[in-house]
Amino acid sequence: MKVVKIIQWDMGHRVLNHRSVCKGLHGHRYRAEICFEGDLISTKGQSEEGMVVDFGDIKKLAMERIHANLDHGFMVWDKDAELLDFFNESDGHKPIVVSFTPTAENVAKYIFDELDGRMKDIFGNGLTLVSIKLWETPSSFALYERENDSK
Repeated sequence: MKVVKIIQWDMGHRVLNHRSVCKGLHGHRYRAEICFEGDLISTKGQSEEGMVVDFGDIKKLAMERIHANLDHGFMVWDKDAELLDFFNESDGHKPIVVSFTPTAENVAKYIFDELDGRMKDIFGNGLTLVSIKLWETPSSFALYERENDSK
């Protein structure tokens, strides 16, 4: 069975080599759908009995690892010298320096990598992170799934 928890945050970025307006500084209201899979927990008397995982546990992990680090930040590719100079010379900003151009596809993989393996399978029900669906706009998303790991 699969369960999904959604979190949202605001973040800026730019796609340095883009041929259109995404080359400029801009931001989005991001929405991440975090999907875990596992068997139903059958341990009698447990708070999680009948669940795959408690939604609150997913939320806690996602808020600590994703929301706290990305919300109201600006994701900057470490090859974007102009923006790195700006952030190094100014205060009051929250740069998030990454080793990739911050496209929706790469940010979805980044989130997957940040969360993968961090949720403990304490009930032995095969709890596994299977996908991140990252909405960059209300009509556009990138989907990163576990089977993509080998690509």
